[in-house]
Amino acid sequence: MRIGQRSTTRLAIVVIGVLLALYLGNMGVGYYQASRMQLSKVQPSRFTVFGFPAREMEERRWKIIITHEVPKVMEQLREADFARPEFGAEDQQNFKRVPIEEVIRTLPVVLTEQHIEQAWMEERAAETLRAQGRFFVVHLRLTAEGRARLWHYAREQVARLRALGEKPRDERLLLMVGEQPWASPIISPEVGSGWWLMSRFSMLQSSDVQIFPIYDEEIAQEIVKGFEVAKQQGLAQAEGAR
Repeated sequence: MRIGQRSTTRLAIVVIGVLLALYLGNMGVGYYQASRMQLSKVQPSRFTVFGFPAREMEERRWKIIITHEVPKVMEQLREADFARPEFGAEDQQNFKRVPIEEVIRTLPVVLTEQHIEQAWMEERAAETLRAQGRFFVVHLRLTAEGRARLWHYAREQVARLRALGEKPRDERLLLMVGEQPWASPIISPEVGSGWWLMSRFSMLQSSDVQIFPIYDEEIAQEIVKGFEVAKQQGLAQAEGAR
């Protein structure tokens, strides 16, 4: 009886070891391939995630102002702190809106619908001290190339060295459906780390990007719907080109 139990235990240990080796091997191979992937520039599309590099935008005097949860790119006409976006009514004396065509032409493209496999929304309970009882999270599941593109951009912008005395800046993205900006999330410093990229290739990971908090359900729905429409149009266009 004991011999049988020992054999079963050894077999279980071997199986667990093999599964663990496959799990770590898959992560390692994915990280190696993504970190060395040659990435060319891409053009804006129907569903585009732009970068909003803080240092370059400060030089242009561009700033993101969020009103009613919708981001707008504004040119600042007077001196002010660029560290975080403004919330509330637009100040027409201090800001003027940057034409959306110029925004699209200027900002670097990080991701399009081609680099995203799936988008979905999730409802979560908000903190008890907030007036809203809930908020929404938009999840993006990226392709291998999409993970590599986001990681490389985060390494260039978030993880780059700052000069002595240089103040930290929030590095943001600007998500647009067509010519309508819908979200401007801050990039977490974790995204620029090697561990983040490696962990994306774990079989346990379902979501690569989480955009939150979004308190307006319709905005979250518009983002998900915009991705689905863009993805379908892209597939139809690819089929028609064959």
